[in-house]
This record gives sequence, C-alpha cells and structure tokens, in this order.
Amino acid sequence: MDQNQTADFIIIGGGVIGCSTAYNLANQGAKNIVVLEKGEICTGGTSKSCAITRSHYSIEANVLHAVESLKIFENFDEIVGGDPRFTRTGQMVLGPEKHRPLMESVFFTQNKYGSDTQTLTPAEASNLHPLLQFDDVDVIGFESRSGYCDPYLTTTAYSQRALDLGVKFYTGTPVTGIKASSLNKTVETTQGNFESPTLILAAGPWTHNLGKMIGIKFPYEISKHKVLTLKIDIHYEKDWPIVKDLLTPEKIYFRPDSGGVVLVGTGDQGDLVKNVEEMTNEVEMEHVERIGKLMANRMPVFANAKLVRSWTGAYDIPPDWNPIIGPVPNLEGVYVAVGFSGHGFKLAPTIGEALAQEVLGNEPRVPIEMYDMTRFETGKTLNGAYGIVTFA
Repeated sequence: MDQNQTADFIIIGGGVIGCSTAYNLANQGAKNIVVLEKGEICTGGTSKSCAITRSHYSIEANVLHAVESLKIFENFDEIVGGDPRFTRTGQMVLGPEKHRPLMESVFFTQNKYGSDTQTLTPAEASNLHPLLQFDDVDVIGFESRSGYCDPYLTTTAYSQRALDLGVKFYTGTPVTGIKASSLNKTVETTQGNFESPTLILAAGPWTHNLGKMIGIKFPYEISKHKVLTLKIDIHYEKDWPIVKDLLTPEKIYFRPDSGGVVLVGTGDQGDLVKNVEEMTNEVEMEHVERIGKLMANRMPVFANAKLVRSWTGAYDIPPDWNPIIGPVPNLEGVYVAVGFSGHGFKLAPTIGEALAQEVLGNEPRVPIEMYDMTRFETGKTLNGAYGIVTFA
C-alpha cells in the first residue's frame, strides 16, 4: 500500500478471540473492520487448543460465560453459521472429599445458569465411561452438555462469517509499530500502515510485544503447556466423557480425539517462558512417562498405551488466572482481550460478543466489567476457590 489505509476498527490477532470479536462487531452493524494477523488464521495459540467446552468454574462470571458460550457452540450453524464440529460428550470431574462442598456449590451455580450438572455414583459413572476406575475418588460430578470442538474449524467459521459481513483480513501482516497517543491510532505493518480510532489487541501471548509498542506492560506471564495423544489396543469412543482429574498433582484432563485416541493435557502452572517466540514443541520423555502413569492409574488399560504425538501451547496467565478484557487505561479507543490462561476457546463466543458490544457503546448481554485490567490495582482480583489455576 502506498498510503495509510483507514478503518473504523482494527483488531490485531486472527485466533478465535479476534475472529469472534470481528464477526460480532460486524454482526452488530459495525462497518470498515480490519483484522491483522502475522501468520494465517488460527496458526497461533488457538491452533494448539484442546477446544474443550465445559462450564465447571468456581467464579460465577466464568460459569455464566461458559454456559452461554456452550449454547452457541451447540447451535453454532443456526446462530453464527458454519460447523465447529461440536461433539457432545459430557464432562466428569473427579475430586477428593475435601473438594465436595466446593464442587457441589459449583454444580448449583452451573444449574442456575442452565447447565445440566449432577453427582454420580461410581456405578453410574462406569456406565458412561467403562474404562475408568474410581477406587480413590470421593466425588464424581457430571455436566452432561459439555463437549469439544475443532479449533481450526471454529475459528475459520467465525472468520468466514466475518468476511461475509464485509470484514477485511490481512494475513501474513506482522505489526511492527503502533502509535496510539492520538485520536487516530496508526498501526505499522510490513504491508503498510493502517489508521483507526479504535484498536483491539487480541494476540494472546504475543500481546506483550504489542504492549511494548504503546508503553503498556500487561500483567500476565507466559507458560508452556504440554499435550499428548495416546492410543491403546481398543478403540477409544469419541463420545466418552471428558474427564478432569483433580486427584492428580498436574490436575490432568483428557478427552477423545479423532482416530480413536485420547488427548491429555494438564491444568497446572506449566513451564514459565520469557519469550513466546523461543518456545519449542519439545515434550520431555519424563513428562510423557509421568502422565502415562497417571492415565494408567485412572484407566488401567492405559498401562501399555502408545504415544501418538505431542505438542506444546502457550498460556497467557494473569496473577489471578482470569482474563483481562476491556479498555486499556489512559489510551482512549484501545481495548485488549488477553490472559485467558487456557480457557479462552470455551469463552470465545460470548467474549467476542460482549467486547464488541462494549466497543460499540452498548451494554454487554453477558457482563465483562469484572475482567477489567484495573482490578489488580483496586483489589478486585478474581480468585478461584479451588486454588488450582485453570479451574478458576
């Protein structure tokens, strides 16, 4: 481009949060929207997502967003358009006796917002998932509406619908500088400059780089999380429930994946990294063996499971493990959506909707004011009752 291109709204980041926000802005009537993505659509953090949709959180705002987002995933083609490949499995949450009051409180809150959640006996749970053993489990929760999606198909469905509504996407367009002090923000890229009065930063762990350009240090750290897929001699059914095992030190979770394998991740702190650009996909054999033993304890038939593949993903983690969404202080017209700590995918439908409504000056249908960046200075942090990170 020979001269600056103007837009009414610029979104930086082509993952599920950026594409959901772009679609929702356009769907609510906004025009002249530009999305800038340094790679291709869904090649950053979203591409590594396990794409689980569940609503078990101890913080009520997270429950509300998760349940309302799940309603959209369940009816995605009707509400948004496209096929996210949502597979309903339900989710089991396995816990020790000390977590019983908290788990039952969460079940009550989930049901208040429309989730179908209950406690199960070991016999009832075995009927839903015959490979699990429950000898060391005191509490079994089950939310029947949970499931998982395909992260790439979900994100590209949002981007396609945004395209249909007139949004312009510029891929292969890294941002090299931002001037945000004036009414019109100038975003400098390798493909030329873009100007807009409204700028939305939705670049996941890469948002730190954008923050430096505008003199803002966003309060989150970056952590490397590891995911495995394991295979056993019998077929792992695609509709067996997702399992969250709170009895393991790593708070592992696992779900079915295509090809009759099981996908396994952890809900712990992960390995802190200073620069997301330097993160590799290496997963140490020590980690594979440790997770393998935990899986064999929960499902004895996994004692001789084979590793199919492994990868890593970056989490952007604020001090309270909850997202930072809304206006950037002291920079009029600049907004951010970052710090999802591994649960951005499951919240993306309503976060994109609510952020678009706030940007347009409308009251969000699902509130987001509790995620405001200033909460860390005002003592309004969102501290999960479990104290175990991703189940905030």
